[in-house]
Amino acid sequence: MIIIGLDIGGSMTKAILIENGEIKGTVQVTASGPLVSAAGAIGKITEDLEVELSSIYLISCTGGGSRKIGSSFLGLKTVKVDEIEAIGLGGLTLSGLSEAVVSSIGTGTAIVSVRKEGENVTTRHLGGTGVGGGTLVGLSKLLLNRSSIDGIFELAKNGNFRNVDLTIKDIVGGPIGRLPADTTASNFGNVRDGTKLEDIAAGLLNMVGQVIGTVTYFAAKAEMLEDKIVFIGSLPTIPEFSEIITSTVSLLGGKATVPEMACYATALGAAINAKKQLKSLLKVK
Repeated sequence: MIIIGLDIGGSMTKAILIENGEIKGTVQVTASGPLVSAAGAIGKITEDLEVELSSIYLISCTGGGSRKIGSSFLGLKTVKVDEIEAIGLGGLTLSGLSEAVVSSIGTGTAIVSVRKEGENVTTRHLGGTGVGGGTLVGLSKLLLNRSSIDGIFELAKNGNFRNVDLTIKDIVGGPIGRLPADTTASNFGNVRDGTKLEDIAAGLLNMVGQVIGTVTYFAAKAEMLEDKIVFIGSLPTIPEFSEIITSTVSLLGGKATVPEMACYATALGAAINAKKQLKSLLKVK
């Protein structure tokens, strides 16, 4: 049985193809709109894996763009999965844990607690923050005249956030409480005339990552799951950003991971949930 899980955004669709409980492939396609990108993702993944459309049993859709999908798409039966459930289920499955707080970093950030007992999985939307990839791109357009993630990270590689941020040491001369002296006390609190664009880029990455890491940590702590935090989405797969969010959680006393295939977690959750709707069990290796 072949199921394709789709995580459909405004212009990008991430797809994962599962056959008989095994992940066979993943793709992501960007196009002019959700329907075009979804169609493109299905076309690309079936072509890459040499799968006939007629052999696909079900398309499982989630994400903001899925609202434009009907009960069938390209002649294939479709189901829709609540995005919060897909985030929780996909993140938990990839992490290999039985309970976790999953933080999905997209345009903004959604935070979900998920617990598995036997075959029953319970997800709960804890909230989130409007700070995410959209914040990074938007501020970069304003401050750096850069609009691509690749361009922002390339610029930041030659910068140093310490040239724009104030540390605790800058203010009190040393550590305070449990926080070491080099902990950020104020993002962009040290900006001066003539600050380099490279340093601003590094500061933006640091600010966005630290905000997401901090908000996620305290949401997880309220669930007593601060040592079981899972970050998913495209941004966490970039090593420099992964280091910021996981080190922020670690600084506060928690533990966070970014699983392999983190950017396809929500699509995977949609596919697994579809199998659940069909009252069948999916095993993911």
